[in-house]
Amino acid sequence: MLGRKKEKDLAVQEIERYEKRGFFMNYGKMAHKRFGFLVDKRLKNFEELHAPLRKGDIPLNLGAYASAMILTTIIAGIASFLVSLILVPLFLGNFVNKLISPESPPVDFTFNLILILLITILTAVSTFLVFWIYPSFKAGERSRKINLALTNAVNTMATIAGTGVPPAVIFWSLVEFRRYGEVSRESEKILNDIENFGLDLVQALQRAANRSPSPLFSELLWKMIATIRTGGNLKEYLYLEGNRLMEIERMKTEAAIETIGLIAEAYVTALVVGPVFVIIMTTIMGIMGTPMSQVNLINNLVVYFGLPIGYALFIIAVDQVAPKR
Repeated sequence: MLGRKKEKDLAVQEIERYEKRGFFMNYGKMAHKRFGFLVDKRLKNFEELHAPLRKGDIPLNLGAYASAMILTTIIAGIASFLVSLILVPLFLGNFVNKLISPESPPVDFTFNLILILLITILTAVSTFLVFWIYPSFKAGERSRKINLALTNAVNTMATIAGTGVPPAVIFWSLVEFRRYGEVSRESEKILNDIENFGLDLVQALQRAANRSPSPLFSELLWKMIATIRTGGNLKEYLYLEGNRLMEIERMKTEAAIETIGLIAEAYVTALVVGPVFVIIMTTIMGIMGTPMSQVNLINNLVVYFGLPIGYALFIIAVDQVAPKR
């Protein structure tokens, strides 16, 4: 196993040597120059992001990413404050006021100030949360892509292993094919570790297993390591692993179909029957003497917030569980 310091050094070298120095990387380095003296002293507060950054294949170290997160949060807060300072007095304040209660008196300075501060805080907090969540989101996206290509990739690996070539050639072939997406990308990193960083095959596979966002791919690599160390039949193992992955895919597809059926039932209940029920209830409330301002507030919340958020959530839910090819 590689030591922690050796692993960190390799990660830094990998970023500097192989990643394109695009805008995001340069922005992170610039932010680290400005805020590094503050961030580096508090890196423990951002330690939770370390693994997602590696698994998400984001070409920034923890200090640079945390600095970029803080700088962007400050910029977003200042920008939203300046924009709100113009838009709120012009029309946004009155719009929000009427949305809350159509019978409300005209807005005053205090209401506008509170709204400006609220928009500024929400924008800054949202920006910070987006940066905090993004590495995990990116890692999850890569994991799904790896899992989608893994079954076919393993079957190809089994075929190549049957020719009696060294295990490293198997990963070289995956890189050459390029049709396996993130699996080919991970294979390229394994070869980089061997050819450019001087690791042996087992060390390179260990490093790949630790940084992979896909538990299935990590498990495959750890079992390959055990097979290589014990002198086992790599072709037979990869063949059995390919069959196991096909069975997992079949079970996931069946589960996804059942889940989509449940989502469809929930959609009809919440976003078709639900709004009709709310309209009936608010109508009855109006007849029974409830102030129209409260009735309108409920209707506005349902129409302008409840339904759009509900539609978005159901679209996301279906996209997450739907089988992808």
